[in-house]
Amino acid sequence: MESSGEEGVKQLVTGFEVGMINLSYLLVITFCFIAVSSFIPSMLEKGNIDILLSKPVSRTNIILAKFLGGVLLIFLSLTYMIGGVWIILSAKSGYWNFPFLYSIPWLTLSFAIIYALIILIGVTSQSTILSIIISMFLVFVICPVLYVRETVIFSLVTNSTIQFIINFFYYILPKPGDINQIITDIITGNPVKSYMPVFSSVLFMLAALSLSIFYFRRKDY
Repeated sequence: MESSGEEGVKQLVTGFEVGMINLSYLLVITFCFIAVSSFIPSMLEKGNIDILLSKPVSRTNIILAKFLGGVLLIFLSLTYMIGGVWIILSAKSGYWNFPFLYSIPWLTLSFAIIYALIILIGVTSQSTILSIIISMFLVFVICPVLYVRETVIFSLVTNSTIQFIINFFYYILPKPGDINQIITDIITGNPVKSYMPVFSSVLFMLAALSLSIFYFRRKDY
């Protein structure tokens, strides 16, 4: 009877933690992306960029500093929020689910991947609004649609050519939804089916950063 009670507490705590991760995921995407979307366009404004480029700092380091600064800010914010919830919840319930803390670096990675795209859009367009619109459209529309391609889309679309095109975009674009599912599996103790979404998303992040640096170094301001 006692063990069944402990199991019930574990399931309750785990369920709350999974809900917390989903909430954190939405907060990271919505509020954090909006907050950082102005970093690059404001830096490229006339006067700001002139002062910045007059300093003995390479353009590569400028982009990397903007990227790492934003990622560090989100990491510290997530550590404070998720770490605080974990301590309070664990102390109250008596169940210390350490895998819940693994969500901090995973959510930070999800942010970093899309933030690299925001930097690329900001460098090339110098528009805060465009950075927000494209990143939100990608995360809330394109990525969720591609995430359910096998279970939903392919049951409706049977043409092999169209399926190939859909799969092509799935593999080259970032996969925050898949990473969020990996976090959920880790917290609940379920086996992770594949880490492929992580590797391909990291490659996307590196490609976006590289393109941002290449464009920024060649652009005459």
